[in-house]
Amino acid sequence: MGFALELDRKGKEMHEFTCGHQECDSRLISSDKDILMGQVADHLKVVHNVQTATRTILNYLETACVTSSPDW
Repeated sequence: MGFALELDRKGKEMHEFTCGHQECDSRLISSDKDILMGQVADHLKVVHNVQTATRTILNYLETACVTSSPDW
């Protein structure tokens, strides 16, 4: 199960989360990294049944699965 969510792309730095789970092709995109990480926490709960996305888990996923690029 996967989903993609795109937020505004108004010449800002964009942040993209690509789920690293082998059976998940979800991508989340936002110009606000804090909003993106909130969406990642929601993704973990809804798609992967992780009831509590701890700061440790989110920090790891931000490092391993989030890329940032200027001005999409």
